[in-house]
Amino acid sequence: MRSLFRRTFIAFISSFAVLLIVLGGALVAGYHHSLSTWSARRMTMVENAARRILSGSPAGEEQLPQDVPVFIYDASGRLIASNRGVGRRRDLEHEEQRVALRAGERLMGYYSVGSTVFRNDAANRALAQSLVRAAAAGALAAFAAAVVAAWGFARSLSNPAARVAEGIDSIAHGAPTEPIPEQGAEEIARIAHAANMLAVRLSNERSLRAQWAQDVAHDLRTPIASIRAQLEAIVDGVYQPDPKRINGTLAELGRVERLIADLDELMRLEEPNVKMNLSRFSAADLAATLAQRFGHELEKKQILWEVDAQDAQLSGDETLLHRALSNVLANAIRHTPERGRIRLALVRGGEGVRITVTNDGPPIPPHELPHLFERLYRGEYARNSDGSGLGLTIAQRIVLLHNGTIDISSNTAEGTTVSIALPQ
Repeated sequence: MRSLFRRTFIAFISSFAVLLIVLGGALVAGYHHSLSTWSARRMTMVENAARRILSGSPAGEEQLPQDVPVFIYDASGRLIASNRGVGRRRDLEHEEQRVALRAGERLMGYYSVGSTVFRNDAANRALAQSLVRAAAAGALAAFAAAVVAAWGFARSLSNPAARVAEGIDSIAHGAPTEPIPEQGAEEIARIAHAANMLAVRLSNERSLRAQWAQDVAHDLRTPIASIRAQLEAIVDGVYQPDPKRINGTLAELGRVERLIADLDELMRLEEPNVKMNLSRFSAADLAATLAQRFGHELEKKQILWEVDAQDAQLSGDETLLHRALSNVLANAIRHTPERGRIRLALVRGGEGVRITVTNDGPPIPPHELPHLFERLYRGEYARNSDGSGLGLTIAQRIVLLHNGTIDISSNTAEGTTVSIALPQ
């Protein structure tokens, strides 16, 4: 596999060589065309001068070219003019070809011309040789300059690409690397920028996975250790296996089961090829289903349940959206005091439907708000609750799958509000 430098260098030199060949061919063709034009003009000049001489004009002889032998004859074949003198006429007789000149039907005479080759003249030969040497020297100089230019151009293009390739290779092997310089051509700089962003995201993901693994281990270790201690105490006869103790152990097992189920659901939702069953359904029906599901918890805590579900249609996966709102409502019920109030509103907007869940529980500390959607995050606000720490993370993922947004606001005056915006 050839390097980018070698490919670029060879392509540049090959293109220049083709250009030289084309230019050389054009010059040769032009040179031959010029010689042909020169010979034709010489013949025309001789013919015009011969006509003037045969017509009796003495100025015609002065216009005879001197670089080729010319002889003018009258109608009887007698030599009457020449640019070589009459004495040399017989030396050229064997190669003479006479051309008749006529004025209408009348024969005026003849003329003959020696070889009309441009290089026959010494000055012309010298000029042609000079032109050939200059063209050859120019071609060599141009080719040398092209080699230098191709080397510099290929190096300027390949060096940034090589740095990007090395940086991406380091990222692929998980080795720590400095940010890739975003230099060179626009496309290469964009690749370097994208690679740097990818490296940052991978680093964040590695840190997040490590933290997530620690949090999962911690959240599993605590109930498992409690269950183990309870069972060992029962086996050792320290505790009696009474219903109360067994129910406590089952509650710990339920917590582990919920955490594992939520982890499994979140991993499925984060798969790139997750499938959704898209449909249109009534917002009022969704609100009624949620009220029926959480009716017992609401009655148990005597929470005032308010619903504002306009005649709006939602577009999306009904099961997933039901799951997301269930997680949000479960959090709201968990943190709403007895005889408190929860309000669910599904309102149609200009670009979609906005869903809000508001409860009048204690406000969430401002420093915790940016972290509430992180995996397994449990701040002081929810540290003593029974949740797995993944409910809001799952809700956020479902909303993102529907190209929506979700955020939380909380203050003492208005309580805590979770807002979901879904496009139609």
